[in-house]
Amino acid sequence: MNRTIAPQVHNFGPLHLTSPRVIRLHNGIHIYIETGSEADVNRLTIALPGGGAEEPVAGLASCTASLLAEGTNHYSGADIAARLEYAGAWTGTSVSTHHTSITLSSLNDKFAELLPLLIDIVFHPIFPAEATNGILRRRAARIDIERRKVSFLADEAIRPLAYGASSPLARSESAEQILSLTPDQLREFHYSRLSSNDIHVFLSGNITPRIEALVTDTFSRIASGTSFGMSSLSFAPPAESPREVLVELPGSQQSAVNMMIPAPGRLDSSFVSLRCAVTALGGYFGSRLMLNIREARGLTYGISASLFGYPERSFISVATQTACDSVKDVRRLILEEIERMKDPASYTEDELMRLSRFLLSGLAATLDTPFSRMDFFKTKLYASTPDDYFEIQENFARRLDPANTSSKEAAELLVSTIADNFNVSRRITAVAGL
Repeated sequence: MNRTIAPQVHNFGPLHLTSPRVIRLHNGIHIYIETGSEADVNRLTIALPGGGAEEPVAGLASCTASLLAEGTNHYSGADIAARLEYAGAWTGTSVSTHHTSITLSSLNDKFAELLPLLIDIVFHPIFPAEATNGILRRRAARIDIERRKVSFLADEAIRPLAYGASSPLARSESAEQILSLTPDQLREFHYSRLSSNDIHVFLSGNITPRIEALVTDTFSRIASGTSFGMSSLSFAPPAESPREVLVELPGSQQSAVNMMIPAPGRLDSSFVSLRCAVTALGGYFGSRLMLNIREARGLTYGISASLFGYPERSFISVATQTACDSVKDVRRLILEEIERMKDPASYTEDELMRLSRFLLSGLAATLDTPFSRMDFFKTKLYASTPDDYFEIQENFARRLDPANTSSKEAAELLVSTIADNFNVSRRITAVAGL
């Protein structure tokens, strides 16, 4: 092998994502199984209803999740930690808009002894007072630290304007609110959502018949009950003129600039093309914002664009930090880059090919392991994506490659999406620091 010669770059062949096998239990629980790992490891995720949109107090759902393994009817928090460590296993929790997930990762030969422990953690936590107080104090301390950061303040300021002041998505945690939570509040929130009607189970890894039988038998015993009331998100019509909010932080050496533009939601047929356009703007290292604001002008260490998607509405978001005296220039340049992307002549063949390959690389990485494939499938539950979401993304990414069409046609795909959805007259801007 001659290491002085760069390897040849090949295009991706067809990508195919299989769907997990589904077992529907008599009590309403759905178990999704994705196997294929060469190693004897597995991951079990239990998804419960109730996330950020359902919590009556900001931070309640995540605080509840973080305390599940601190003690149950049968095990103390120390016992749980010791058993997991001895077995070489670990648990984790995450909270999304409408769900809370609890995950156990373990070796196959330890699964049988750990599954009852996980069930106890999820269905019989006791929220001991001492552990609760300790975790809440640490979380409150972290919030106090975050509130000294311009990025936190800009995000906190922009959400009420984007989502609406009354939306649960607009709320921010405060140290005072967190410290006021009680074990009874955590317990009431958690135990209100344990009906089998609302539970989804995701099992991935090298899943043997024995592991599948253990999971099926265990979850078939979960009782049904009153379904948890899920909140529906609604958004006010977008304003037709720009809005902004400024947050002063005396002594700050940098300012955070956040900009959001309302756009169609995940159920809209243009959502995938919109997602790709946002990636072209600022979703990877070779994006317009990174090349022209970070690299060419050195105005920031990093700048990114992302798409916050909900069924009925999404939000194009641009976020960065810059020197206080560069805020005006950065804001102007962001708008200029958005407008420049509406010009087909601004796209080069290299940029379009690079974008197409970046998108396809991300999709190909999804196929690597049963864990990554299951993670993609979970978005169907968490984000209400369509059944053919993977195929739609792959097809659009291939259409962006000039080798499959022409540079002009590929550019027009992005230009039409950007012209329709990147309406800067509806932009919302928050600047913190100044």
